[in-house]
Amino acid sequence: MKKAILSFIFSLTTLIVLAGGNVKSTTVQGKVIDDEGNPVTGAKVILVDSKREVYTDFDGLFSFNNVSTSTQKIKVSFVSHEDLVTQIELKNSAKTELKLEIQSK
Repeated sequence: MKKAILSFIFSLTTLIVLAGGNVKSTTVQGKVIDDEGNPVTGAKVILVDSKREVYTDFDGLFSFNNVSTSTQKIKVSFVSHEDLVTQIELKNSAKTELKLEIQSK
């Protein structure tokens, strides 16, 4: 009986691992700059379709890990600047690097 249970658990675990191996993901990273080319600290960057958000660091850099490969909208917002919304194509296992420029109001 123990062998049957252990065999079932092993088979189930293997199936879960193999099924998870088919999920494609990538990394999206980039830099947000203003219309003068300066890095924007504290801008909100949102992957609209997956509802994930991060804020840029002191150098205007941001990063999303384990993002499903697909076409997604990315939105950047910051006080006293126009929101930027653009569509990006995320490819299998490729790192996507972006440079996003936001305009002053």
